[in-house]
Amino acid sequence: MTGCSLSPLSAAESAFVFADFLVVPVRIHLLSAKEVPALHTTLVEADIQRILGKVNKVWAAAGIHFSLESVQREEAARQDLYDKEVAKTDLAWVKRHYSEKPRITNAFNVYYIKQFGVNGVYFPEAIFVKDTASLRKVENGLDEPLPRVTSHELGHALSLPHRQNVTNLMASGTSGFALSADEIQRARAAAGNFRWIKPAGTLFAEAGRHFDQGQKAEALKIYQSLALLPLDSPELTQVRQRLKAGAGR
Repeated sequence: MTGCSLSPLSAAESAFVFADFLVVPVRIHLLSAKEVPALHTTLVEADIQRILGKVNKVWAAAGIHFSLESVQREEAARQDLYDKEVAKTDLAWVKRHYSEKPRITNAFNVYYIKQFGVNGVYFPEAIFVKDTASLRKVENGLDEPLPRVTSHELGHALSLPHRQNVTNLMASGTSGFALSADEIQRARAAAGNFRWIKPAGTLFAEAGRHFDQGQKAEALKIYQSLALLPLDSPELTQVRQRLKAGAGR
């Protein structure tokens, strides 16, 4: 696979079918900060759609799909506590600047900010990614830094440690995005520790029950989380048909 022509079908079709894909909700936070430019991201929702699309192409190899729960544009908290000198040495400084209210516990929370001492960092309660991230390019690496950094930090969230192999997703500071068989197994096992990460087959059955009981809004919300899975299947054909019918009401 190459960075610019990374194919979702070629990544997923050999190992995982629809029912085996794990669907992981993600809430994206775009921080604004009038008083602290380092916290003020200039990304917009269209950027997030592009970034997450590439993230999912990377993780399709593991049968893992990150579903966008929502994009939150929010003002950074406690901007008066920002300390430029502390920010140079302590990565945890960013945690004092997010608000608890928009953060949820049934999804991974990913925050984009403008400046940071590293490209990104994973904390159990939140992931932070620098929107000016830069990477050392490697052969067949991903063609854009932000999807790769986001994919890398989500790897940490799914228990993966750093690797030295520069073409691997978990190498530090490179554009590599490969996942080993052991990493795929470990990430999928770790996903099982989160009650809100579910197999696509389970979600499809839940949506079907809602649909049959006339609870169309609940069904459509689940179908939306499934619709962008990177493969073709009878289940996805039905998902997309029902979404289309729901949108036309």
